[in-house]
Amino acid sequence: MNMSKHLDLPIQLERIRSQLEPSLLDSVRINPSLSVSSLHDSKFSGLPYLPLNHAYPKDMEGNGMYFLAQINFAQLRLDPPFPNSGILQFFISPILFHNKIDVDEHIFQHYFKVRYFSKILSEGMLVQSFPLMNIFSTDFPILSEMKLSFTHKLEPVSAMDYRIEKFLTKPLSDFSFELEDGRSLEDVYIQDFLGAEHKVGGYPYFLQIDTRKNSPFLRRFDTLLLQIVSNDEQNIMWGDSGVIKFFINQQKLINLDFSEIYFVTEQYV
Repeated sequence: MNMSKHLDLPIQLERIRSQLEPSLLDSVRINPSLSVSSLHDSKFSGLPYLPLNHAYPKDMEGNGMYFLAQINFAQLRLDPPFPNSGILQFFISPILFHNKIDVDEHIFQHYFKVRYFSKILSEGMLVQSFPLMNIFSTDFPILSEMKLSFTHKLEPVSAMDYRIEKFLTKPLSDFSFELEDGRSLEDVYIQDFLGAEHKVGGYPYFLQIDTRKNSPFLRRFDTLLLQIVSNDEQNIMWGDSGVIKFFINQQKLINLDFSEIYFVTEQYV
C-alpha cells in the first residue's frame, strides 16, 4: 500500500524531524477482536488454515504445537518486501510458554513453526476438524479466538531498536534540554514511539535491550514479521507482561523463504 512519506510528530520532537524521516517504515497495526473467523481469515488463535495434504505441526518431542496466529496478506495490502497474497502461520510448542525466563531466543524451528501457503485453496480442500489440536489452555498467551483487522501506519525507528543510533546524532538521553511540560525529549519519544503494539512490519519493542544489537549474525534478521504484546483487556499475556517477536531477513522475505526465522520472547521475572 503506497503511503505518503510524511511523519506526524508531536511538536516536542519537531527539532529532530530531519534525523527521523530517513528511518521511516510502513507497518500495519493489528487490531484483534473477539469474533469467530473463517479458516482463511487473519486471526489470533482459533482454527488454522490447513490443506488436507499437510500434517499439523509438532515439536521435537512430538507434541502438537499451539496455533498462535495467522496472517492473510490479501487482507493487509502491505508493500514489498511483504507479499500481497498468501497465508502465513505461526505455531509454538507448549514448552515455550511454560518457560519462566526473561529472554528466550530460537532460530531452529524445533519448538516453533512458521508456515507460508502461497496458493489459497477453497474450504472444501481444507481440514475442518482438529480433534487432537490444543486450541486453548489457561496458560496459553492468547485465551480466545480473535479476528484481526488492520491499520496502516508510517513509523520512525522505535525507542528500543538498536538502529536508532544510526539515525540520531546522539542518544536520546543526551538531549539534555527540558521541554515546557517538564519532560525530557527521551520521555516524549518513549511515549510516542516505543513500538509496543501488535504489528506486522515497522520497528519492534523490547523490554530492555534489542537482542540483535551486539550480534552481527542476528542483525541479519532485519524485518519484523509479527509482534504480539501482552494486553490484559484482550486476554493476551506472555508470562509476566511479555512480548513475542518473529524476525526474518528482508531478502528471504522477498524470496518467500521462511526457513530462517529469529523468534524471541521477553517477560519480566
